[in-house]
Amino acid sequence: MRNRERAVTLVQDDIGIGRLLANLHAKFGKDFTNYRVSCLQRRLALRMAVLKVTTLDEYLACLSANPEEIEQLLDTVTIHVTDFFRDADVYEALEMQILPELVEHKTHSPSRTIRIWSAGCSTGEEAYSIAITVLEYLHAHEAPLVLEVYGTDISKEACATAREGVYPERKVNRVPARLRQKYFEPESSGYRVAADTRRRVRFSVHDLFSAVPFSSLDIVLCRNVLIHFDHAVRNGVLARFHESLGDRGLLILGKSEAVTGTALDLFDLVDPRTKMYRKRALRDSSRRE
Repeated sequence: MRNRERAVTLVQDDIGIGRLLANLHAKFGKDFTNYRVSCLQRRLALRMAVLKVTTLDEYLACLSANPEEIEQLLDTVTIHVTDFFRDADVYEALEMQILPELVEHKTHSPSRTIRIWSAGCSTGEEAYSIAITVLEYLHAHEAPLVLEVYGTDISKEACATAREGVYPERKVNRVPARLRQKYFEPESSGYRVAADTRRRVRFSVHDLFSAVPFSSLDIVLCRNVLIHFDHAVRNGVLARFHESLGDRGLLILGKSEAVTGTALDLFDLVDPRTKMYRKRALRDSSRRE
């Protein structure tokens, strides 16, 4: 039996997985209990196969001897799959359907700042993509507004990469040439996001299961993250997104995700194709349309 298959069997069969999770929380302050069990088992098995350990107790010993392994496990569990302008129709919908109304509203309001949160931003491509999309719109319409984009992820390494803003040529080459020339600077290792764009995007480590770090947001993007969580946990995260959004703020999920359960009372579906939802005021939450 190959190492990975053997590790999967061991993780599934070993009744000590609950004790392992308790140890991870007690020793490292990392709570993995919110993740779907099947997802967690597969990711644990991957790390055990890499380290060539055969029991969960041996894996815990590896963690104790090498504290950096907890970050490796965290990165494996959360899976950093992202790209610039991933799912182009989402950015097209933002430009054509959302930004005209939002910019018009902000132009005539006391707060002339557009605030956006990319939650679970991984290495930053999504946060920079949304920043470029909004900046292009503001420049084209000569809108005198300020843009603030916040990118958060549970991984310290991912956030460090995002702050650096340097990406391999193969990734940036997928960006339309006009935008690549305007918003990126060539470097020996690839491309760096231009300084004027980087200064508008702030990255920080944040666990989605903790208190929301922002308020009065206009847009929250959390794409292809909620699928890793159980339904009850998912609804708790959605409730926190509702709390962080301003009046009629927009929530954008991944295409394989949806607002369900009790969270249905918090959001109205705007576009089923791109999974865009509008915040519903709490006083209206009892009347589902």
